[in-house]
Amino acid sequence: MDDVLIQGLLVGGVYALIALGFVLVFKSSLVLNLAHGELIAILSYFLYQIIAIWGLSDWAGIPLVVASGALLGLLMERLAVRPLLGQPFLSLLMMTLMLSFLLKGVVVLVWGSDSFVLPFTPAGQWTIGPFNVIPGAAISFVVAVAIFLLLTALFRYTKVGLSMRVVAADHEVAQSLGIRVRRVFSLSWAISGSFAAVCGVLAGMVLTVTPVMGDLALGKGLPVLLLGGLNSIPGAMAGGLIIGLVEALGSYYQPGMKEIIPWIVMLIILLVRPYGLFGERRIERI
Repeated sequence: MDDVLIQGLLVGGVYALIALGFVLVFKSSLVLNLAHGELIAILSYFLYQIIAIWGLSDWAGIPLVVASGALLGLLMERLAVRPLLGQPFLSLLMMTLMLSFLLKGVVVLVWGSDSFVLPFTPAGQWTIGPFNVIPGAAISFVVAVAIFLLLTALFRYTKVGLSMRVVAADHEVAQSLGIRVRRVFSLSWAISGSFAAVCGVLAGMVLTVTPVMGDLALGKGLPVLLLGGLNSIPGAMAGGLIIGLVEALGSYYQPGMKEIIPWIVMLIILLVRPYGLFGERRIERI
């Protein structure tokens, strides 16, 4: 039982990392990027392509994929999202949904329905004290915690992070303060794209790289996002760990519950606390 809980906690780190990509974009631009899951999937496939097929080394392939993720995120913002700035939230949401379908189509077109395991995925189990853990999950958890600390420092102690927070609060106020809103948007999408690449690397070590990997990422990331709060970095981390633990407990007692528990949690959160455990509660006058 203890091994199950530890494993759930470690996998929850991957879920938290997925949610952090959503939070970063929403916190700075108030856009819920539904294409984030497919971005993770296509970057995972690209990583497999350059390492397993083109023969590039792991140490060269991973930074290349992270840079490609940043570029792809920037292109998505420039070509698809920026023309809709100032439009209703639903318009931007639908655009990201269309981008999700497009990226999924590219994955199927280029790689078909084949599934892969990343070549550098550690085999076996690690023994840490009294616990046996999956190496990929342990590595993912450590990376998730490191990125969480990095993002927290970015938003609290840097000028760039403060600019992102001001832009998210009010675009006009940000412009009046001399903040270049469009540049902040581009930066947040580029960073989110690089996070998607990191998620692709880590999720590929925990999960099999398949054409439905983007749906799995979205299905895990959204409940975590809603549980923690749409604009809360600590909430994404806490939500990921909670979902990971609850999912592990559910699958331990009833294996079939693993896939639906995150959605049950999401439904309860939407009914009871729609702004999440750590999200900002906004009251608008009607």
